[in-house]
Amino acid sequence: MNKTLIALAITATLPVAAVADVTISGSLTSKYKNTGAIDTDSRLSVASSEVLANGMTATAGFSITADTDDDTENSGTATLSGDFGTLTVGSIDADGAFQAGDVGGAVPDTTDSTSSTASTVYGVHFSGTVAGLTVAAQVNANTGATGSGAVTAAVDNVSGTSNYAAATDTTKTKSSQLSATYEVNGLTIGYGYASADAKDGNTTTHNGVHEGQSAIGASYAMGDLVVSVGKQNLSDQGSTSPDALVSATYTMTADAITIVAQGDNAPSGDYQLNLTYAFSDNMTISSEVDKGKTTTMVGTYTEGDMTFTVARQDDDTTDASIALDYGNADLTIGRVGARAASHADIGRNAAAEYSHVTYSVAF
Repeated sequence: MNKTLIALAITATLPVAAVADVTISGSLTSKYKNTGAIDTDSRLSVASSEVLANGMTATAGFSITADTDDDTENSGTATLSGDFGTLTVGSIDADGAFQAGDVGGAVPDTTDSTSSTASTVYGVHFSGTVAGLTVAAQVNANTGATGSGAVTAAVDNVSGTSNYAAATDTTKTKSSQLSATYEVNGLTIGYGYASADAKDGNTTTHNGVHEGQSAIGASYAMGDLVVSVGKQNLSDQGSTSPDALVSATYTMTADAITIVAQGDNAPSGDYQLNLTYAFSDNMTISSEVDKGKTTTMVGTYTEGDMTFTVARQDDDTTDASIALDYGNADLTIGRVGARAASHADIGRNAAAEYSHVTYSVAF
């Protein structure tokens, strides 16, 4: 008998295991500057999901990221969800459980640096909801299997300078967090607590969750108006805890214009307007007005696969770019204005003007 037929016959008699749905995705982005610098970043992700016999759902995923500086980082996450809630193990939001209870917005998110908006750590996170009551808890682990490890300073992607000293982030801190929120008829009340820093290396310029910090607050939505109040209590900074933060946000849409107005009482009675006006399906202008001064204005024009963008920044510099969408591939040609002065308040250092060509492919 033909050997191939024999092999097929043997295979057909073996039991076949169920295979979970698997999704593989990735991207590669390369930017060339007229200064001669080139920056290439890549990412590969694999995710799978399976409904178990008991009705619960198990998911798993991992990603590999690398950049031009040969800085490779691997991360993985596994979750189990069901009527009891969701349990996540692996790479998690560094302050996810705490921020879930900070409904008044009293504590800024924990970040790796002033140029980033999120920080992740390895740990265990749980959340569940019963009759309007949501509870969350997590434990952030120390770095690595040995419990500690040196971590280099975070580097600003624009200036290439460090945002905080590496010495402040040499050993990760084990941290426990918990929160509880209750929602009824548009009113949400919340409480969050953290035993230690959510991420070592926090500074006053990119503050976050610190040791022994707690927050309590409430938020009430009345149609387009949302009013909230939050109060944080500190135990590790040797100073009086800040006053309660009271804020209000109103969103209005009238034909082609959208206005978002926001005001609060801290630190000195700030207010902000975000305006967006669509001249047509192709052209949109948006602006941010802060304390009566126009800080940014962005104009976008789209025609087919091409998008042209001009942005006037808050330091009176101008950025411009033309992006071409080729489906899974994108080509962008642009120029970034000089950052003549350091803006520590928004986490941006001085940087030279440059032109760039960026090519990105995703699958």
